[in-house]
Amino acid sequence: MKKKITLKRLFHRDRWRLFFLFPTDHYENLISIIRTINGNSYSKTHKCWYADDNEETLKHILRAFRDVADVDISSLTHKHESEESKIPEEDELTDQPLKVTDSASHKPEKEDTEAEMIPTSKTIEKVFNRPRFCPVEFRINENDGRLAIRFTGIYDSEWIDEIRTFGKFYFDKTHKEFLLPWSVLTVDSLSDYFASCGVEVRVIKTEVSDEKKQARKEMGDEIRGRELSDEAKAALDLMRRHLDEMRYSDKTNEVYLSLLEVFFKYFNGKDPLDITNKEVSHFVHDFIINNGYSASYQNQMISAIKYYYSIAGTGKINLQVFERPRRSRALPKVFSKEEVKRILNATRNNKHKLLLWMIYSCGLRRSEVTNVLLADLDRDRGILHIREGKGRVDRIVPVSDKVWDKLDEYMDGFCPRKYLFEGQDGGRYSVESVYRVFKQALRKAGIKKDVGVHSLRHSYATHLHESGLDIRYIQELLGHKSTRTTEIYTHVSRRNLVAIRSPIEDLDVK
Repeated sequence: MKKKITLKRLFHRDRWRLFFLFPTDHYENLISIIRTINGNSYSKTHKCWYADDNEETLKHILRAFRDVADVDISSLTHKHESEESKIPEEDELTDQPLKVTDSASHKPEKEDTEAEMIPTSKTIEKVFNRPRFCPVEFRINENDGRLAIRFTGIYDSEWIDEIRTFGKFYFDKTHKEFLLPWSVLTVDSLSDYFASCGVEVRVIKTEVSDEKKQARKEMGDEIRGRELSDEAKAALDLMRRHLDEMRYSDKTNEVYLSLLEVFFKYFNGKDPLDITNKEVSHFVHDFIINNGYSASYQNQMISAIKYYYSIAGTGKINLQVFERPRRSRALPKVFSKEEVKRILNATRNNKHKLLLWMIYSCGLRRSEVTNVLLADLDRDRGILHIREGKGRVDRIVPVSDKVWDKLDEYMDGFCPRKYLFEGQDGGRYSVESVYRVFKQALRKAGIKKDVGVHSLRHSYATHLHESGLDIRYIQELLGHKSTRTTEIYTHVSRRNLVAIRSPIEDLDVK
């Protein structure tokens, strides 16, 4: 009697895999054949072997086991729920729980007959003709702070559940779109989520009026078409040399120089050292405010102007009276220690778990954790050397014994070669993957805060302050240039707040 193997599709290590399921007493006889399959590997998480999920691999599997075992691929051919999904009505979104399905583990309504179990070319074709999800449209209106999300065709009901995690939203039945508060973090998070599902995201920003857009273009084209004076050319050359000497990034150099060029051309051949504060104010209102440019653009322009005059001499400019647009400064969003515990325990994958542990326990930025080399870990001294963090600043942070134990467990299973965290095909782990790991852990932990990976770093600093560590040590651990940046954590720390007695305690009220 032939042995039986069941193939099951699961999303594992950033891609879909075909998992081999069979009784343990068949292990020794089947494992030698599995080792010949493309992309074969053993998953400690799922405690079984898997291979690449593609048509060629499936054909190879069926050929290899043809005389040895019956291969059941029925779980790979189920019709995906999204083919028949309909966008729920508004009352369904507010009053009824959403159904979350797992296409990899979904069961057929009736038992497969023996004839249906026999793989044929048509069956294989059906397995790999899974429904293609249609793109998702994001329409962003920054003026009224609204994000509209619309599914353009076939979609998965799990997507609605993901949108639900971002707080209160409304389903517009007329336009068939989901409306929720707009933020850069929300857009980035949901874009990462849909990208991880293999779905195209089309981002459409609400633009300024056609009249203002045309006026902006005409004025911009006219200014950029002007000739620079010899003094302005020399000024740009001075700025370029200075930025190169200071080793600023190419992106910073490009932005500052392009902004200064517009500024100098606006004054139509005037020597930069003859420009006055009053004329700068006129430029801001005439070119930036009247054309509807953002406060961020205005702030960048002023930074470029101030930087130039700080190295070239002020001339007729008084830098002390330069004003920037007002902007809000929100307090960092932090987790309680109980929430951090839930996040760090949310995933069973050792790689993902260690990734989150390192970010929180060492206060790392997302880009810093992906840049950690094996050589940066010093077990004897119990430290991690962070090289060229933000602003190209190196620093050293302590690594706890608990993290070292988790590192040993991780190294035994994954064996990275150069970087501590590497992608499926080697090389540095992507920051996008870090974001997806964090969002999945957040969802599994049942935490619905609108936050990013950086909140673990914020929480690290805040918890250190609450435990009594001096702000200057926290500054060094975080790699801040100034204590003014670090002092924001004193505003969210509960260390001093818990000692404050509310005046209501002194009132005889019931």
